[in-house]
Amino acid sequence: MDFFRYIVRFLYRIRWYLLILPLIALAIAWYMTRSMEKQYNVETTIYTGIISGYNLETGVSVASTGNSATNMANLMNIITTQSTIKRVGLRLFARSMMYGDPEKNNNYITAQHFAQLNNSVPQEVKNLIDKKDEARTVANLLAYERPAENNYIYRILNFGHPWFSFQGIAGKLKVVRLGNSDMIQITYNANDPGIAYNTLDILNDEFIDQYQQIRFGETNNVIKFFEGETARLYRLLVNAEDSLIAYNVAKRIINYGEQTKMVANMDRDFQTDDNSLLMNKAVADATVNYLEDQLGEKKKIITSNDEFITQLNIVSKLKSRVSNLELMNEDGNEETQAKLDAAKKELADAEAKIKEITLDISKAMSGTNGVKMQEIVEKWLTARLVQEEVDARNANMDVMRQRLDKQFLYFSPIGATIGRKERHIGFIENNYMAMLNALNAARLRQKNLQMSTATLKVLNPPLFPLSSLPTNRMMILLATYFITLILTAAYFFLLELLDQTLRDRMRTERLTKGKVIGAYPAEQGIRYRRFNKVINDMALRQISKTLLPFMKEGQPNIINLISTEEGDGKSMVATLLEEYWSSMGLNVRKVTYDEDFLAEDSKFVLAQSIKEVYPDINDNDIILVEYPELSNSAVNPALLNEATLNLMLARATRTWKDTDNKAYKELMSKMTPETKKNFFIYLTQAGRPAVEEFVGQLPPYTMISNYFYRISQMGLTAKENAHNK
Repeated sequence: MDFFRYIVRFLYRIRWYLLILPLIALAIAWYMTRSMEKQYNVETTIYTGIISGYNLETGVSVASTGNSATNMANLMNIITTQSTIKRVGLRLFARSMMYGDPEKNNNYITAQHFAQLNNSVPQEVKNLIDKKDEARTVANLLAYERPAENNYIYRILNFGHPWFSFQGIAGKLKVVRLGNSDMIQITYNANDPGIAYNTLDILNDEFIDQYQQIRFGETNNVIKFFEGETARLYRLLVNAEDSLIAYNVAKRIINYGEQTKMVANMDRDFQTDDNSLLMNKAVADATVNYLEDQLGEKKKIITSNDEFITQLNIVSKLKSRVSNLELMNEDGNEETQAKLDAAKKELADAEAKIKEITLDISKAMSGTNGVKMQEIVEKWLTARLVQEEVDARNANMDVMRQRLDKQFLYFSPIGATIGRKERHIGFIENNYMAMLNALNAARLRQKNLQMSTATLKVLNPPLFPLSSLPTNRMMILLATYFITLILTAAYFFLLELLDQTLRDRMRTERLTKGKVIGAYPAEQGIRYRRFNKVINDMALRQISKTLLPFMKEGQPNIINLISTEEGDGKSMVATLLEEYWSSMGLNVRKVTYDEDFLAEDSKFVLAQSIKEVYPDINDNDIILVEYPELSNSAVNPALLNEATLNLMLARATRTWKDTDNKAYKELMSKMTPETKKNFFIYLTQAGRPAVEEFVGQLPPYTMISNYFYRISQMGLTAKENAHNK
């Protein structure tokens, strides 16, 4: 409870500082903020579609892929990235310079702010402004910008300009996601309504464009690569196919498999025919040999006939010709067929004629067995004709074999070459198809990104602000007042903690560890001067009624008055008590050093009782002994322990020094435990609050003083007056 009372009294004591200093700070803050600029707030809402969109690549909702939160964070970061803000600042500067008017406000910039801006822009930058083409103006400014301190565009974009720099825009830009939805809200405020509106208007364009460039940049590069590779492989594929076609044309290949199959079939047929001819030749030779054995000498007669030989040669030639024409007529040529038919007719005529010749020869040589011989001759002739036919066919078969060999030699390398070319075409085609599939996948991803980017839609475009935001001037004033109040209280509280001035009961007891039993007031100021006597009497009565209960009847009561320094009021208090108690009929005697005894006298220094210093103490009820200051001389322990009370006096206005504390502890060490119980501190020259702790409320008793006194006594809900007369 004492702590709270101490705090209340502390605040009451510094009340004028707490009242005046915050009011002075408030007045200064009011004056400094009298022309505070107004702020205009603009906001816009963007629908992204990142959360609930559809993914073409996976065929499911974007949210189910798990990348929606990352994509949303990336989008929000793109809005506040330096490259985006730089483009916004550059375009905003271009618009302000193009459409600003120093005579009147417009939707781009106020006249006052444009005049300030226009005056700060160098003429070489003004020459870059094309008032009819914003894109050209921005291009001119970009071309002009250089990373140099004296470059105006570089400086305003990078060094803290409130409207155009990254710090100026990003510091006031707020990007938040609305709950768990697909929408984000962008808020921006500036001291110019046109600047605030156009900043968000440009930002909506720039960040969507930036987002598309970032999202499409990698995909576009991939698509460009795949398109180039696909075109290159397509050209290689066409060239390889053209090379195969040219090779087939040069080698007269229509269908290599069918053509080689035909050659193989021809070879197989040739082998069959060859075997048949061999069999026929063997049969014919055997037959001829057998029949010639049957004919005997007649065979020589027939074979030696010139006409027979001539006709046999004709038949042999015709058979060779027929065989050749049959080989040549494999393709079914009409002209060759006609020649073949004519040769077959001639062959038939030649065979008929040679038969006639042979029959005539055989009739001329035949006897009784003429019929039988004729049959043998016919069979022999037939066998000879078969021999001729086989020989003719064998001759043609050799030609056919050479042709087949040439065909095999011709087609064999063609097959290997065609296979190699077809493998090369297949390799290129596989690569081409792989690149084509990759290109289609990249285009699908691009289309998916286009769909996700196409969902970026400005739901609530920025609106031109017609009214400014409420200023925070009141908050500044209140903050100034309360901060000053707190700092003032903290300053005095710090002084209170560090200050070693005795001042009042609580501080004195904290510093000295002793017990304070009263306080005598200092001389009152002009305001309370007329109450000096009343206040002094109240303090005197208080100390009197506090000390008298310690007095014992029938013996002299000794009260030692001690101080650590000179001027603490021992003589004053002793005189007042002597006069007051004497007026009550008590026999009081004041004993003072340097008057009744000498501090340096050995009699005082070695005295074991005050009677040795002042022998007449038995004639008095109360002896007030005033000792010299402890800083100059010591007090005999016997004199301390003999006293009824030991009272240390100290000025409330002085500092309790280390020497005082040391002297106080030495004094306490000389006392017995019983004596320590009757050792007290009495403050002199105390202030009104310190005196009121002991005597109660001091006059005057006005309503205000009554109220503050009741509060100081923690009478927070008390209804009665603080002082009843």
